[in-house]
Amino acid sequence: MSNSPKSAETADEPASYLDMPPERRAAASAHARMLGVTMRKLAAEVPFQADVDDFRRVLVAEAK
Repeated sequence: MSNSPKSAETADEPASYLDMPPERRAAASAHARMLGVTMRKLAAEVPFQADVDDFRRVLVAEAK
């Protein structure tokens, strides 16, 4: 496995060039998917003119 970001460009997994145990990679991937789902919800629910405080409020509510 190469240790350069260039190899990640062709890989199916983000940051596949990083050397980490499979269980840690699976946890990181699950976390990234969860963040993606939350950000899609956030984009759909928060008005376009929202500021950073609105984003924080929604993210904190989703985390609970």
